[in-house]
Amino acid sequence: MGVRRLARAVLVGTVAVALGSLPVVAQTVTYQTSGAFSGTGCTAVSCVFGGFTLSYTSSAIVTAAPPVNNVDMGQFTLFFGGGTNPASIPGDVVFTLTVNQTVPSVGNGSFVGSVSGTIGWNPATGSLVWSPTSTTLNIGAVTYQLVTDNTGKIGIVLPTPNAGENPNTTSIKANLTVTPEPSTVALMATGMFGLIPVIRRRRKE
Repeated sequence: MGVRRLARAVLVGTVAVALGSLPVVAQTVTYQTSGAFSGTGCTAVSCVFGGFTLSYTSSAIVTAAPPVNNVDMGQFTLFFGGGTNPASIPGDVVFTLTVNQTVPSVGNGSFVGSVSGTIGWNPATGSLVWSPTSTTLNIGAVTYQLVTDNTGKIGIVLPTPNAGENPNTTSIKANLTVTPEPSTVALMATGMFGLIPVIRRRRKE
């Protein structure tokens, strides 16, 4: 009887470890973003359209516990310093937003899309948008879903002459979810199947 109880305790402990490891793996994500422009009028860090300058600021190192919404993915800044007004965006301008993930697995991936539209100053007119070709990115078990409008685009806020609104900033956000790693699910399932004979024996006692 003592051996049975010891075996049962070991098995129950194994299952507890399996169940406990699932939230740890699934709920902790650490990443940081970076960005780069390309195309006419652009360097890696910014683009100049007439008197307007569009730049991007990377996110800080973010640690989040999915599922969670509206995590920081950095921000666009649009500034008018004088010059051509309004301005049109050349057709070859592309912005790449890269996610560098360190937890729960090391990896990276990118959202890539064109920047397009027209912009004016005083009054602020036109529209400027970033149109990623995909709004979903998977890195290991983690899914990053960009927060966009209903057409899959991110509108960039135009600068205005109001106090504190030149430059104007646009925060980029994403929703995070995590799918449990197959090895963790298998460990949990093995432990649960192992409980079946224990439960049967307990009912007979």
